[in-house]
Amino acid sequence: MSKLPKAPLIEVIFELTWPINNGKEQEKFQFLLGDIYSKLRSEYPNRLRLVQPPNVEIPLEILANKPVYRFSKNESYPLYQIGPGLLSVNTVDSHYFWEQFEKEIVKITKVFKESYDFEKDTLLNMGLKYIDFFEFNFNHDAFEFLHKLLHLDIKHNIRPEKNNNPVFFTFASGYNEEIGLFNVIINRGGYNNKEGFVIETNVSKKISSTDFNILPSWLEEAHSFLSEKFKKMTEGEMYNSFK
Repeated sequence: MSKLPKAPLIEVIFELTWPINNGKEQEKFQFLLGDIYSKLRSEYPNRLRLVQPPNVEIPLEILANKPVYRFSKNESYPLYQIGPGLLSVNTVDSHYFWEQFEKEIVKITKVFKESYDFEKDTLLNMGLKYIDFFEFNFNHDAFEFLHKLLHLDIKHNIRPEKNNNPVFFTFASGYNEEIGLFNVIINRGGYNNKEGFVIETNVSKKISSTDFNILPSWLEEAHSFLSEKFKKMTEGEMYNSFK
């Protein structure tokens, strides 16, 4: 699939999470840490502990589903992160080509599955998310921008007559789809010293650990689904500006 030359993309993230229920998980996590690093070290040699200071033992429940270690290539992206109950694979716009990123996800999750012993029928949550940034000058009408270029029509009667652009803005909506739970989250925010809107679109699905083999096919479907949603959200003038 071709890449839009002026895409507003910031980051793409695949996440796999699972419950952390007992003390055995700490030991299993330590085994995972050593095993996955040794198997992927030739491609991801750089290891960084994200939780500081390293000599302080932090309770497992505080770290549950949070990244503790990051492993990266020499050119920095893509990278993968692991923590108790979490595996993520991340990349950014400058390194993003779907076919290559998909191969990395499949490869890393395959090694992960070989290295981690789940209890029977453990419930996993897999998700794919895209984070985009749309620059906007807030001296202009933000609601008109959202309506005209992102097809989001928000009307209410409590806007002040003057200074009526929101200082804080959040919109979130989720829908059950055949592919899984689809969410769109829009926030006023900044990127590279510019103001605008940060938009996250994501889809997630719960599966049993015994169904782990569906991940590659689901991943391809999730990517196609989110690509179509992005095109629909930005169709017209906005989408054409990315070409």
